[in-house]
Formats: sequence, structure tokens, C-alpha cells
Amino acid sequence: MRTPIARLGIHPLSKYRQACPQFKEPREIISFSYDETRQMRMDNHQLKYYYPPRIDPMPSLFAGFEQQICRDSTKNEHIDGLLNALAFVRTKNEAAEPNDTRADFVMYRGMLTRIFVTPFSLRDAWSMNIARVGATIYVEDNVTDEMIADRSGSSEQHRRLMYSGYKFETLCMVDKPPETLSREQLDEQLAKQAREVVNTHSEYCTVFRTQLGPHSIISGAEVDCIDRAKPHEFPNRSYRELKTSRCLDSEKARNSFERFKLLKFWAQSFIAGIPVVTVGFRDDEGRLKEVQDIRTQDMPRMVRGKPRMWEANVCMNFANQVLQFIKDNVTDGGPDTQYRIEYSPEEAQVQIYSLGKRPSFLTAEYIKSLSK
Repeated sequence: MRTPIARLGIHPLSKYRQACPQFKEPREIISFSYDETRQMRMDNHQLKYYYPPRIDPMPSLFAGFEQQICRDSTKNEHIDGLLNALAFVRTKNEAAEPNDTRADFVMYRGMLTRIFVTPFSLRDAWSMNIARVGATIYVEDNVTDEMIADRSGSSEQHRRLMYSGYKFETLCMVDKPPETLSREQLDEQLAKQAREVVNTHSEYCTVFRTQLGPHSIISGAEVDCIDRAKPHEFPNRSYRELKTSRCLDSEKARNSFERFKLLKFWAQSFIAGIPVVTVGFRDDEGRLKEVQDIRTQDMPRMVRGKPRMWEANVCMNFANQVLQFIKDNVTDGGPDTQYRIEYSPEEAQVQIYSLGKRPSFLTAEYIKSLSK
């Protein structure tokens, strides 16, 4: 039985009900793409542009399910893309500011989101690996054999629901800024997107720098699309998230949406500085019935004062505390010295374990770039 070297209790949540810690607007350092074969490219090749989908007649978000091209769910990519992008910036001396590629923490947005939502997702366990090199702490998902087996063995219904999100994205995106297209060109683009085979290898990612309280953070996130031609400064202000949900046809469904889905939508978008989430609501047969834009800054107000709902300040203060907890207890350094941080629902605690020497999850190219 492993013994944690440190524990952080979740309760009482009231201790996190205080003024929000400072949060700096994310500033993009670089962006990159994964092409149709999952090859990484240091460009905006996969950046798509938003255009509202047609819902008359209602399209099926299950259409083309059998033809989709899926990423290999058994492959663990670690944080390779994020590290390779930072190494590229360093070796090419393309940083806008000298400290752009240095921070207290380096991790993908997904890890930070899990920490943010924990106080109101108390049944959802998580586990992450940690390494400290110099003053920087690197965090990655702890992908277990059990998780890989779950991905491979999920039911067809679950896979269809996952697919519906990708299909919705294809219906909302065109290859060029809509304002540059004629009506005929736009119709052609929309028809092309409706026929397009979903390929989950393709991805556009932003790498950005932000700060929560005293903790500087470099993070990376997939971006679904952008509203206009990409501006040079703060492109995040034009980025847009695309999400799907079952139609809110009852008070119970609306309550569940606001309590759980809206929480994750807010955390993901807030962390990356993305101002709008477009939600496609589908029925049980997968038909897209409604599309709604929700502003990220409005989400906390939508649930404020309602029973058993989440609170943005609690999420932010809790995340601030967890990052400090990691700093205080992850003290030994080196790429091959690892720790693990886990949230245990049974014990309602965040726990840190020392794993000793392990093969590093940092790429060789990135480690080499640290001397730049």
C-alpha cells in the first residue's frame, strides 16, 4: 500500500468562498496543427473558421459514423506536442518576450480543468504524473492500461455520442474566413463540410501563458475554430468553443446541464480565455434541433443562487491552493524523478506520492532546448 507524502482535504468548501485570486488573460505564445495523419506542423494549417450551421432541415449528428477516421486511442502522446512547440520557440528564438517559455507550471488545459472543477465533481477521480526540472513543474495525465481498455471497449452508443460532437464541429466550420467568401463560395464550403468524413487526427492547438494567483502557467489547448481572420495579438478573444448536449426538454435536464456540463464548459473556456461557447442541442436520434451561443463570462451568473450549483470563485481558489500544494511538496528535481498527484473521492483528498526514478515523460528534444 503506497503512502502519500502529503494530503490536501477538499472540505469544507466554505474555505474557498472568498475573493477570486488574480487571473491574467491568457496570451498566445505559438500555435500548431496536427494534420490528417497526426503529423505535427508548426503552423495554422488546421485552423477553421466559424459559420452558423444550417438546422433547417435538421441535420443528423450521427450521419457518417461508420466512415469516420479515428485516432489510435491506445497511444499515449503524453505532453509531447506542448513540449515540442516550446522547444521550437526556444530553438528558433521566436519568443515575443524572454520569459515566454519559462513558467512555474507546464501542462495541458485538460489537467487544469480537472483541478478547477473538482470541488463540484466530487465523484470524479483523477491521477496525474509530475516532474520538476529547475523551477518548472510539468504535469501530465496518468494514462493507465485500464483507461486505454475503457476507451477501446466503450459501447456503440457512447461512441456515437462522442462522434456527434465531432460531426457538429464539421457542420460549423469553413476553411477560410467567411467574410472573404462570396455567397456561392460559402454555399460550396458548407456543402463540402456536410459531406466531409470526420477525422479525429486533425487538430489545431494554441499554446498560451497565463497566471493564477502567484503561479505562472504555460498551457496548451485544442481550439475548435475562430470567428475571423486570426489577429496577431490576443487571438484567443476571437476563438470559439463548440459543444453538444442533449436537448433540455425538462427541468431535470436543464438542472443537470447547468450543474455539470456548464461547469466544464466554463472552466475550459475561462482557462484559455475563449469568450464564447456555441452549443448544439440534439435529440435522442442525433438530430440537431437548436444552436445557442453562451458567453463564458455569463456562465457563473446563470447558476448563481441556484441550489447545489457550482461557484467560480471556489473553483479558482481551490485550483490556486492545489498548485501551491504541488509547489510545496514536489521538491526533488530532474526529468526522471517523478511524483503522482491523485484525487480520491473516497477520502475526499488530493494526495501526492513520490514515485522515485522513472523514465521521463519529457521529450529529449525539449530537455535539450532547456539549455537555450
